[in-house]
Amino acid sequence: EGSNLSLRGGSDAVENAKSQLKEVMERSNNLEQKVDDLAEGYENLAQSFGMGGFKVTRTASYSCLNEEALTQPAPAVIETADEDEPAPEPSDTVVQIPAAPPSEALSQKIAAALAKDSKVVEEEAFVLPPEERMNIVIVSSEVAPFSKSGGLADVCDKLGVSLSRMGHRVMTVAPLYWRYDGCENTGSVKEFGITGQKHRVEYWRKWRETAPASAETGGEAFGVNHVFVQNGCYERHGMYGHNDDLMRFTVLSWAALEAPFSVDCNGSVFGDDCIFLVNDWMVGLVPLIMVSHYRRYGCYMNARTIFDIHNMGYCGNFGVCDPQDLGLPNGDFFDKLFHDRQIKLLKGGIELSDRVVTVSPSYRDEILTPEGGWGLQESCRSRFPHLDGVLNGIDESEWDPQTDHYLSAKFQGFDNFYSTNDLAGKRSCKLHIQSHLGMNQDADVPLICFIGRLAYQKGIDLLEAVFPWLMNNNDGVTGHVQLIMMGSGDEKYASFLRNAEGQHKGKVAGYVGFTPELEHKILAGADILLMPSRYEPCGLPQMYAQKYGTVPIVHATGGLKDSVQQFCPFEDTGTGWKFDRADAEGIQWGLWNALNTYKNFPESWEKLRIRCMEQDFSWDRSARRYHEIFKWAKMDPPYINAGRF
Repeated sequence: EGSNLSLRGGSDAVENAKSQLKEVMERSNNLEQKVDDLAEGYENLAQSFGMGGFKVTRTASYSCLNEEALTQPAPAVIETADEDEPAPEPSDTVVQIPAAPPSEALSQKIAAALAKDSKVVEEEAFVLPPEERMNIVIVSSEVAPFSKSGGLADVCDKLGVSLSRMGHRVMTVAPLYWRYDGCENTGSVKEFGITGQKHRVEYWRKWRETAPASAETGGEAFGVNHVFVQNGCYERHGMYGHNDDLMRFTVLSWAALEAPFSVDCNGSVFGDDCIFLVNDWMVGLVPLIMVSHYRRYGCYMNARTIFDIHNMGYCGNFGVCDPQDLGLPNGDFFDKLFHDRQIKLLKGGIELSDRVVTVSPSYRDEILTPEGGWGLQESCRSRFPHLDGVLNGIDESEWDPQTDHYLSAKFQGFDNFYSTNDLAGKRSCKLHIQSHLGMNQDADVPLICFIGRLAYQKGIDLLEAVFPWLMNNNDGVTGHVQLIMMGSGDEKYASFLRNAEGQHKGKVAGYVGFTPELEHKILAGADILLMPSRYEPCGLPQMYAQKYGTVPIVHATGGLKDSVQQFCPFEDTGTGWKFDRADAEGIQWGLWNALNTYKNFPESWEKLRIRCMEQDFSWDRSARRYHEIFKWAKMDPPYINAGRF
């Protein structure tokens, strides 16, 4: 485990460390003592590089440790900034929230989602020592499985679960769109003066256990406190798109800042020593309210705000108003919201937070440019020293070919559909999806898929441009292929899907719409996933696909660039193909290389599939990266100290 340390000191530091550790080995005669000394050496080394939370797991088996390991070549230096990430909107599906209470079926679905997240913390799990645990408040307009319109809800859900399993005390704060089973009124009530009216909110809470008490957890159960803000303004059809959204999300921002003082969570409140993880424009007022109101009275001086940008394309634009309309007593820092004669809540979040995070490292770089900054690139550049990128994760318990219930329900006799040791199950999945969609059944033909919103941003027009070349060019590589396209959106692109299927019956399937079951089946059976998005802050399908041995071809942007490694046929490395420009030529280059490898180099293709399936896109990986950012935020003083002192 020590060999995986991310060292910033380069090869010299590694060689010095190896030399010191070898001396420790030579001084120790007892094998168990060697292991303990070696572990202590690595932990001390980690401490010297600012990685105080690193712990080497002592196990009963010492056979993996020998002096030969210390004579291996020095490992390459790994940049810690790229260490954790996993990516973006699940599939860009939009689920509207009904005005009526949830059905019994939906309540059961929520209960099932909550139950599966409680699992025993294993001995080798990354659990923080008590002194490194923090109070984390995740503020969002939606949190799965309670409310969801896209990937934001999943991020707040799964990141909160993973942070809690590390030992952090976690609270999520979101609106109460309906009454959830097991959610209890805390009895806490607050009033806020906004837009010239008094807005009364009540706090509801639901405890969600994510790890039962055990020796690894120090005898206490880990979990997430789901706090919900009740006000009549949230009890409507749909979460967004209302004329009074500025008021609705201002109420949520104020309520979120009061929650750590007002909501009893298992016997105590969080208090003002918190990390606020603030998600997107909807709660972009949280940093402004903290610095202009709470810190003015000496409150939240030990708290820090981390503003998480999920998509710069949505800024939260509203007409100009007075500070008093937002409940603020004065105009301090109010100008940070203004841009192009409008209020932009995203801008306030960027300029007033203690740190800013994007959903992938490459997207962090892109928002500094005019193309990716959507007019706010100067605000982003001003925060460059405090700007980080963390790739989103995926739920690997849901996206697992060995346990996927969407697959196992259809194939009798398969307990494990396929794994890195046996890819025979993928052949069965391929034949099944071909039959399911009315395509010619052929396990040997390369099967390409596209899954995404039918919109210009997703590059569906580029796929339309190369479609004739892909289906008709008989150069020995293209021509003999199959293509599945699934998505909903712009009608002109939906017509392309229908026409393509009509022109190439048996070879092309165009499904206008979206179902999670079909998404699982397509990714399980396909050989290649095409994602030509013009921009993609994170993206999730390319990570789902790799877990199923489906090789991605992507435009090198945002999270797509970070989650796919370029294939190298000479060194047997990489997990797919990345093209630099979002145009037809780039897609043709990627498709031709992938199809050529599939048809003419089968051994190389199988190794490529296995590397894809071995990638770690877990939320636990991302949570460890967020923990590092939380520590950096606490090391620094508040970015804006508006306190009375």
